[in-house]
Amino acid sequence: MQAGLNQSDDPAEIAKYLKANSVDTVMGPLTWDEKGDLKGFEFGVFDWHANGTATDAK
Repeated sequence: MQAGLNQSDDPAEIAKYLKANSVDTVMGPLTWDEKGDLKGFEFGVFDWHANGTATDAK
């Protein structure tokens, strides 16, 4: 993790850091809004079938 996160073990300080900075991850850079929600993060949930195809889960 980035140096700013390694400087504290206080959850409030870590939350403050995350709201003000992006964090590089294997999924790309992540950022959070003031409420603590991820910005622009999308994912899909799929049903995988025996024949190797997938459809959107409903």
